[in-house]
Amino acid sequence: MKKRIVVITLLLAFVFVSVAIAQPNCVTKSGYIASVSEELFDKAVSYAVQKDYVALQKLLDSKLVFMLKGGVPVYLEDTKMFSGKVKIRPAVSTVSVWTNIEAVDCK
Repeated sequence: MKKRIVVITLLLAFVFVSVAIAQPNCVTKSGYIASVSEELFDKAVSYAVQKDYVALQKLLDSKLVFMLKGGVPVYLEDTKMFSGKVKIRPAVSTVSVWTNIEAVDCK
């Protein structure tokens, strides 16, 4: 009987810790560009740096590149530290996007 109570207690503790760890601990900041693909994100950044706003607007009009909304809870899926890019997935979403690492605030 004691073993059963210990096992149940440990299982419940594991579940609670797993749920706490699984929660997103990052949120987005507004005003940053994001894209559904790393390649399109790189193009958008390149156009912005070159000040080719017509080309950038075409990407934005495609809806494959867009401006992030601030305060959205996200999970980090990939980080490319040397290039300053990060792949994020909004909580409860199945779609990941690429953005600047500065666009994400993690606790």
